[in-house]
Formats: sequence, structure tokens, C-alpha cells
Amino acid sequence: MKKTADYFGAAIGFIISCLILFGRWIHFQGAGYTIFGFGYKVHKYGGIISFSKVFESVETVAATGRSIVPAYFFLFLPILLAVVLIVRSVLLIKGKKVSVLTNFAYWIGLFYLMTVFLAPYCISVPFFASLFLMLADYIGTRLILEGAEMSRQARELKQREREAKLDKIRRMHFPGRYSKDFYEVVFANFRSNLRGYLLFIVAASVSVALFYVLFGALALSYMMNPDLNLMMTSGIFKIFSEVLNIVVFLSVMLLVLIISNYIKTRMKNYGIFLGLGIRKKTLWLVIALEYLVCILSSLAVGLLLGNLGFPVLKYLYLQSQGIRMDVPTAYQVVTLVTAIAFLLMTGLATLINYHLFEGVDITSSAVNAAKKEGVPKNHLFLGLFYGLYCIYAGIRGFIYGHWMEGLSRVAILLFGALLILYCGGGKLVPWFRKKKERYFKHMFQVLPWKYRFKTNAKYLFLLFTIQTLALSVYLPRLSSCLISAHGEELYPYDFVCMAHEEDSEFFQEMKKDYDIQMETYPMVRIDTLLSEPFSFNTLICSTNGGMFFPLGQQVGISETTYQKLKAEAAPKDKSTLHLKGKEIHVVFQQDSSQRARLLDWYVSPMEHLGYDPHLRAGRICYYDLLTRDTLYPAYQIKSQEKRILTGMFHNGDQENIVVFSDEHFDDLLKSVEGRLDKEPSPTQLVTLHTTKEEYQEISDKLTIFSRKNASDSAWDATILPYYAKQVQKPLAEGERFFKEIAFSATIFIMLLSSLFIFYLKFSLDIDDLRRRNGLLEAIGMGRKGRERIIRSEMAMHSLWPLLFAAAISVIFFTVLPAMRLFSRVEMQYYYITQLILLLVYIQVYHLGIHFLEKHFIKVICT
Repeated sequence: MKKTADYFGAAIGFIISCLILFGRWIHFQGAGYTIFGFGYKVHKYGGIISFSKVFESVETVAATGRSIVPAYFFLFLPILLAVVLIVRSVLLIKGKKVSVLTNFAYWIGLFYLMTVFLAPYCISVPFFASLFLMLADYIGTRLILEGAEMSRQARELKQREREAKLDKIRRMHFPGRYSKDFYEVVFANFRSNLRGYLLFIVAASVSVALFYVLFGALALSYMMNPDLNLMMTSGIFKIFSEVLNIVVFLSVMLLVLIISNYIKTRMKNYGIFLGLGIRKKTLWLVIALEYLVCILSSLAVGLLLGNLGFPVLKYLYLQSQGIRMDVPTAYQVVTLVTAIAFLLMTGLATLINYHLFEGVDITSSAVNAAKKEGVPKNHLFLGLFYGLYCIYAGIRGFIYGHWMEGLSRVAILLFGALLILYCGGGKLVPWFRKKKERYFKHMFQVLPWKYRFKTNAKYLFLLFTIQTLALSVYLPRLSSCLISAHGEELYPYDFVCMAHEEDSEFFQEMKKDYDIQMETYPMVRIDTLLSEPFSFNTLICSTNGGMFFPLGQQVGISETTYQKLKAEAAPKDKSTLHLKGKEIHVVFQQDSSQRARLLDWYVSPMEHLGYDPHLRAGRICYYDLLTRDTLYPAYQIKSQEKRILTGMFHNGDQENIVVFSDEHFDDLLKSVEGRLDKEPSPTQLVTLHTTKEEYQEISDKLTIFSRKNASDSAWDATILPYYAKQVQKPLAEGERFFKEIAFSATIFIMLLSSLFIFYLKFSLDIDDLRRRNGLLEAIGMGRKGRERIIRSEMAMHSLWPLLFAAAISVIFFTVLPAMRLFSRVEMQYYYITQLILLLVYIQVYHLGIHFLEKHFIKVICT
């Protein structure tokens, strides 16, 4: 059989290799090409960049997000796959072992399959034929090798099923009804396990309530600002998606652990029911009803809590904004979306537990003894050093660089902590056992790790992860929201316009007709290579030559203009910049709740560009790697600050102020004016103050101005010819309100998650702790000594994760004001607020742990 399987795999490998190397693998603009034929054609045009310029229009690529460039770069994967399969086929014919090559080939094929759909030029008949043959190789080889064995097992299985069916008919013969005493025993058992049901319902209902509040806050923000483009600009959706992912992960994790605990604690009860004579069919119905009642009760309680809590938060927010009228909120829609989300999460958690208990008969009274879990022994020093490096890289990447304040850097840090926990634990446990005196002194702390290392490490890492996210990420973010400036401070002008030269007459007439205060400053539109952090979406939207979207658009002014605007915003600040040459000063127009920014987020995987921004004055233009540095030359940031000069219009992503020296600004302005015929661009920054009575009329006038200059929004619909205070201010206030709700909800569920995980961990160990307590009591140890041992073991999972997370969080929340360019006053308020929130969090956590420890000690020692 093995020889037949080898020949079959070799034949499949040769066929797939022929399809890859000689089939028409690529279809481009109606023509099919082999891989090497396409490579030859690209070579004739001088490379893929030149080829793409000839056959692809940049407008089409930008609109569709598809380019031949990524597909061409990924062609090395099928070629590599063909080479691997040929080598594998030769080795199979010779009867050699090829398991490593086989797995390598499958991984290459899987990775290439994921890349194909990013640029579907390679979706062809040879591709699908190769995909089918790869599956045939895997399945066919297994069938050949295991066919005879599978046939034998199938015959035995049919025989066992036949015997089981006959036995079931005999056992399931039920002559009458269950007795009254039977029902009394069953319901008494339910009442004795009421605490387990309550744990399930409380944890799940809290998740439902938090989801209701999050969806309700999003709905309220939308009702107050129904313009979807403005909602996207405000960043509410970004915050919502990030927080939603965290809350969903924590909720599913909690449900998985709680359902797992529920099943484990109920297994003995199910065995008792069987012993009393209940049929398995009836028992499964009872289990399903129990589970369904818990889910529906959790949903009902959670929706009730959400319906009671969210209107209160809504009322407080509207009152803080001075809004006396009620803003309608689609409570029915919020309720429906929350219910669907919760049921999906419950289904996912149930599915995970189904796989965890797939081989366990949960209706059996026999509970398998816990197996000893080995302590890690291999590559411990390497793991420790790499873990330390990951922690350093995570912290450094979070506070500095193109990924600062990104949760991916926190994930790297947590991975490093996991390595240190496993490898460090693998070193510490044998170290304690080397000397008897040391081992006996710490025996009760070492024994759980000696026999249940993976379980203890799992719970300890989960607790550390939750505490790190809460203390290092979301508490500082909430503090920065609570101290952020209000709307009036963020928008000093009623209107801010980016006008063209020909608009001067329009604004002069407006000044004559209305009672307005108008100031006009020279400006140039400044474009950057990338306006947001680099992401996977940025990569797939790249075009020929490495052009990424979205490009950034800022406001460039001279140092003289900057001094005039600063005199309006901060009259007491008399500092000067003294810029020279290509030195620039950057003013990020954002409040303290916005994440730290770079003026230009562009990063190249093929070259190190540093953090100097690449800027272009005037209208955005296309570029490639050859023309990039010419069209978008690099500038040196001499200094930067966070200050509102004209208004916070894109949360610091765009419409920031870039200050040049007067001489360099004049050169840029002349360059822009020389290209206005071909590249129309705003050259005047106009600020307007008006009265409340004339505000709407001015707004209507500026709508005409906006339509006339609609081409300014051609590259980005959110970049407007003018910005209105009454439009932008509710967006900023709504986003701040949503952030406060979202971050508070995240911190709250993290706090509850840590307490629930602590409870679940020791509720599963309760039998072992009771037996050990009985042994210590039997040998004469007093109650205080036994309680001290229990508390020291619990402190390992309650105190140490908190202390290590707090130590790391000091770095994060200390440097955050510097990252976000806080002023001295903002720093003072931030540190005070952060300290208060930290004390409240620790106090609530301490109270929860105190009551849980008290409960467990009472259960164990009595």
C-alpha cells in the first residue's frame, strides 16, 4: 500500500508541476500567459513597474484596488511549489521519507491561495486544477494507506452499532412514569447547584448589558450626526471596531470558561441522575433545557440592565451638551442587534466547548483523574532571552515609531511575557527542588506548578493579559478622554475655509453684506504619502510603484502666519521658531483624547526612511519609487506641538498645520501658483467669526463656495473646502462621549473578567484544596496556618499579575503625555486623573478578590 501511495503522490506532484510551469496561469487583459511567458513579457518592458504603467491606468487601480504588481511579486510561490513537488516526486519514487517536503508544499499552497484573491489575475483553470489535485493528493494518499484499515473499522463499527441498538431497545424499555421521589431528588439537585447557574447568568448578562451600551452609544452618535462620511471621519467607527473586538474576545473567553466549568461541575450530578434510573434521552433533554434557560435568562437580564443604564448615560450626556430636547434612539434595533451578537457569541463558545469535550461523555458519572502536566525543559534560556526582547520591542514600538499606540505592539509584549512565564517557570520549579530546605519551605507554592504547570500558567497569563490591557492601554486612554478640551476650545472660529485666488471677490462681497470678522492668510495645500498607520488594508490598496492610500492633506503656512494665528490662540506665548531651509514645525490640531500621530505614516519594507516626512506643496499627484523623492522631498521636523489654531477637523490625521520658514514658504507658494492652471489648489486660509443670527445665511453662502471648489475633495471626500463649527463640534463631542463609554465598558469587563477567571480557577481546584486542608488539619496544623497557605497560593493568581501589570503600566501611562504632546497643565490633570482611576480600579479589584478569598477559605476549611 505504501508503494502505491508513493507512486500516486509522485504522479500528482508531476502533474501539478506541469500545470504550474506550462499552463496558462495568468490572465491579464483578455490574454492568458504561462508564468515564464508573462515574466519574459514583463522583462521586455523593463520590469513590472514599467509594465504596469503601460497596461494599467492609475485611476482604475485606485478605484478598484487591484493591480498586477502584487500578483507578479507572489508568482515566486507557485514556482517554489513546483520545484518542491518535483523534488518530492523523485524522492517518493525512490522510496524516501518526504513528510517535511509534503507539509512544506501544503503550507506554500495555502499561503498562495490566500494571496491569489487579493489580485485575481491568477484565478484560472490550471490554478483550480492544481488546487483540486492538491486536495486529491492529501485525501487519496490517506485513502490508499488507510483504506483497508478503514474498511475493517467500518465493519466493526456497524457490528457495535447493531449490538448497541439492540441493547438500547432493551434498556430504554420504560413501563411507566417516574416516581414523585425521583422528581424531588432532581429538583433538590438543581437547587443545590443554583450558584453555578447564577455564575453563568451574571457573567453572561453583564456582557449583554455592555454590548447594549456600546451599540446604544453608536446609535446615539449616528442619530446626532446622520452623515456617514462625517461619522467615519470622526473616528467613532475605528474606536468601536477596536473596542468591540476586545469585548467580544473577553466575552467569548468568559463564556467558554464558564460553560466548561458548568459542564465539569455538573458531570457528577448527571451520573447521579443515571443512577436513579433516568433515561439518557430524558437526561439530554434536561441538559438542553438547563442550558437554554441559562442563556435566555442571561439575555433577558442583560437587556433589562442595558435598557435601564443606557438612558441614564444618554440623559447625562445630553445635559452636559446643553441639549434639552430628547434625541430619538432606535432601542428596538439596538436590542435586536445586541441579542443577535450575544447568541452568536454563545454559539461560538458552545462550539468551542463541544470540541473540548468531544471525547467525553458528560452524562457519565466517571470523572477522569487529572493527568500530570509536565514542566517545560527544552530551549529555556533561548525562550527567556527572546521573551525579554519581545517585551522590549513591544514597549519601544508602542511608544515610538510607525506603530505607536498600536495594540499589535502590546500583543508582542504579551507574547514575550508568555515566553518568560513558561521558560522562567520551567527554570524555577527545578531550582526549588534542588535543595530540600528550599523545597520544603515553599512546597505548597511549588507543588501546584509541579503537577499542573500548563493549567496554572494558562490562568496566570490570562490574568496578566487582562490586567496589562486594562492598566497600560485603556485606563490611560480613559484618563486622556476625561481631561480633553470641550467643543468651544476645539473650534475657535465659526468657519474655516481653504480658498482659491479667484475666491477673493466672493469673500469680500460676503464681508460687505454680513457682520463678520474675517482674516485671510496665505497657505499651500501640503500632501503627505500616507495619512494613517500602515495596515493590511493599506497594502492591498497599493498601486503600481508602491503608492499607498489614503494620502494625507495638511495646511502649510509661513512662520509669520503661524505667529499671527498663535497670537489669537495663546496671546501669552511669545516663543519663536527660527526655521531654516527644509526645517518644519508641525502643529497637530487634536485634543488629548486622540492617539499620538506622525505627520507622515509612510513606511517602506524595502528601505529605511526614518521618520522624516515626505511632503509636496499643491495638489496630490501620482508617484512611484523612482519619482517619489523628487515629487515628495523629505523635510526635517525641528519641533512639534499639539495646539488648536484653526480647529480639529480630522482628529489629527489631516488638516494639521505645517509651518515653514518665510523664505521657503514663499518658494513653495510661487511653485504652486505656477501650476494652478493644471493643478488647481487652495492658496488662502480664511477664518470667519459671525453672529448667531447670520450663521445659517453664511453657511448657505459657503455651500455655494463648496460646490464651486468640489474638485478639492476629489482625492478624499472628507477633505472639504470649508469646515463649520456647528457641524464639527457635535462630532467631536459625540466621539468623546463614545470613547468614554467604550473605554469604561472595556475596563469594567476586564475587571469582571479577572475576578471571574480567578473564581473559575479555584472553583475547579476546590476538591484538591479540601483534601490538602484535611491532610494538614490531620497532622495538627492550626486553622490560621492553613488559611495562610491558601492565601499565599491565591496571591500567586490575584496579586502577582496585578503587580507585574502595574509595573509595566507605569512605563505606558508615564510616556503617553509626551507621545501625545500634552501641555504642562494637561499633564498635571492627566496624572491626577490617572492616579484616581488607578486607585479606584485597584480598590474595586481588591474588594472583589477579598470576598472571593473569604468565600473559598470558608468552603475549604469547613
